[in-house]
Amino acid sequence: MNKTFNLFCCCAAAAMFAAGCDDSEQEYNPDIKFSRTGDVTLIASIENCTTRASLVNTGEARWQREDAVSVVCTDGSAVTFALDGTGETRRAFFTGTIPAGKEMGGYALHPASATLSSTTLKAVLPQAITPSSAGSCSVMAAEIGNSSEITFRQLMSYFTVQLGNVSTEAVKIELKADNNLSGEISAALPEAFATGIAAQEGSNGLVITLPEKRESTVTVTFAVPVGEYGSLTATAYDASGKDIGQVECLTTPINAELADMRTISATLPKYAPQEPIEGTVLVAGIYWALGNLQHVAGNTDEGFQTDWRIAPEQWEYVNCENAAASGKAVTFSPTDYTQCDHFNWGGIADPFDNAGSSTALAPVGTDISGRMYTSQDCTAATTDFAAAKFGDLAYWASKGQYRMPTPAELQKLMNEASSQYGSYKIAEGKVITGILFTDPKEGESPTHNDAEVEFTPEDIAGGLFLPKGGRRYNAQPFTVNVQGTQGTYWASKSVTGSDATEPCYASILHIVSAKATFPYWNKAFDAKAGYMIRPVYIKK
Repeated sequence: MNKTFNLFCCCAAAAMFAAGCDDSEQEYNPDIKFSRTGDVTLIASIENCTTRASLVNTGEARWQREDAVSVVCTDGSAVTFALDGTGETRRAFFTGTIPAGKEMGGYALHPASATLSSTTLKAVLPQAITPSSAGSCSVMAAEIGNSSEITFRQLMSYFTVQLGNVSTEAVKIELKADNNLSGEISAALPEAFATGIAAQEGSNGLVITLPEKRESTVTVTFAVPVGEYGSLTATAYDASGKDIGQVECLTTPINAELADMRTISATLPKYAPQEPIEGTVLVAGIYWALGNLQHVAGNTDEGFQTDWRIAPEQWEYVNCENAAASGKAVTFSPTDYTQCDHFNWGGIADPFDNAGSSTALAPVGTDISGRMYTSQDCTAATTDFAAAKFGDLAYWASKGQYRMPTPAELQKLMNEASSQYGSYKIAEGKVITGILFTDPKEGESPTHNDAEVEFTPEDIAGGLFLPKGGRRYNAQPFTVNVQGTQGTYWASKSVTGSDATEPCYASILHIVSAKATFPYWNKAFDAKAGYMIRPVYIKK
């Protein structure tokens, strides 16, 4: 990080230095002749902050070693003035040379990388910093009059974030707010002396790079633009880039005022490395069932409702043994629902009905993951499995062991897991096609390969395999189409999008040929269509 960003006030260190420094430094006025050309020395002070926090922050400003400022000339060009001394003082000498033919103008800026075009000040807030209660990136400006004495005035507000319970596995923490915390900022001078640099809505975060040796509580101070902040999340990541804990730091919105200083305290959830769980596969940090949800008459698997189960194999779907040798599409038309793995959305009392007049469906927009209801409008929640009529079929069928995946989980799978299209031989001349999702190796990014490969049993066991088991169309209750060509998997809630031309009951993960898409909408199919469910294990 540019050392010119290292100045800041508002820290415990400043308080200690203040105790050890002679106040005469504020009264010392060397015999400096003021000049606007040639070799120039400026004596710069810093406006203090108003602290509204604990004793951790004093609000007192001091220059740091190797600080520098930018002095704007009358022609708009700028000259860097370096700090002359060791820093840790309230006032400091800055020296520089105004080139021949030029004259010092009316403003000095900090950091030295800040620019002034006409009356517009621009600076770039860093994307990454290290933990420090001494702070970083103090954007200030000073008016230059007819004296060597100038005062830098604060143009931003400041947060000190104290995060507890930071795991030893964490190598960085990313802070995100409803306003930009990094990137380019701008303001007009001299108006900004009264209003500050205004916050801009955006998602530019700030990464705190953690040292190897540190305490479990991490403290970091940084400048923020002036405005209201409704959210400030902190997410810890391990060396492989995996999210290992997140916390919302704000309990109520904060109005970050000009030259204000606030301390925000939060505690990350305790991190426990995820361990294998029998009957599941861990991919993208989610425990997936080792098979699709199935209704098979007479089944009595332990812990499940009678006639319900998780498919014995990841690749298994009803009628898969009759798939064509090449895995091409077939139409499966049973005469009843004694064997079924394609269900409507939201039906528990009647999850098979997909006729046009169906009344077995939950209303659009409901989040049914892990939830059950007695009423079709999904307002009467219940924990009674015998009374449930609508909601999460996987939760009901497994008596609370599994649930439907949320849209966020399916999106996480798409974003964080590698995907490989391929086939799996289940018998001579019989293959199952689908997509295998696996975690990328530590330190590597996810990859996506649409070229067909042949999976081994070890390949299937090492990831999440979603077979192309087909789908049931609306008003075709006994027909499963396009087996081996397409695979559709329910999410627990609808997701809006530019291609959702009308209300959708729930988005789906859709496998067409060699590609997987999420979220996917098709206005021709709604909750009466029959799609598959790959449940998620509910970790106790």
